[in-house]
Amino acid sequence: MRLLHRLQGLVERTYDVANPHRVTDFLVTCPQLAATLGLSPAAVASGEQVLVSGDQDQVDLTVFLDGDMLDKLRAQNPMRELHDGNLDHFWTALEGVSHFVYLVWSARMGRQVTRLELELQAEVDKFVLTATLVAAQRGGRIPRELHRWLFDLPGIDPALAEEAAERYAAANRYAGRYCLGLAQRYLKRGDRASMMPELRRFYRLGQGGKIHRIERDSY
Repeated sequence: MRLLHRLQGLVERTYDVANPHRVTDFLVTCPQLAATLGLSPAAVASGEQVLVSGDQDQVDLTVFLDGDMLDKLRAQNPMRELHDGNLDHFWTALEGVSHFVYLVWSARMGRQVTRLELELQAEVDKFVLTATLVAAQRGGRIPRELHRWLFDLPGIDPALAEEAAERYAAANRYAGRYCLGLAQRYLKRGDRASMMPELRRFYRLGQGGKIHRIERDSY
């Protein structure tokens, strides 16, 4: 799907990471097929899941994105116009692509990734890439409400187990603090170019490094 290829390219250019694989080669859009592979899409309201298996020598990935959701994104392409009607679906698709790129890059670097680290980075990706797209589509203007839309308004899926719910809440909290700093230091001044080195340094930190960076520079 061209949209997912473009999203993957946008993530990789933002963080200056190379990836020989395409997310669509690992994509499953049928819930029944996803269930046979070990995923449980019916238990997740978001329409996105990533399954990781394997060992140190080989990592197997499956990315589930709901087919109906992708059809809606084809009809209202966020790469042309991102708006209230396609924003939630855009974030869901981007989360799947973000997970895929981060997992593949980490595997190629020989790095282990925690679930919290994966979710934290995906939340940052959603804020940064949404701001990038909206600015490109609206003459550089980024809605002031973007941070609130992404970090204050969403709730935690009540179907999630307690451990998963706590992990998502922590990822949202840490990413929200980090992205508030990005907004204060760079976006309010329209200085996205100066933000890129900071984003790339942050991307390459592990969970401990990311959290230390956030707590040190907390807003």
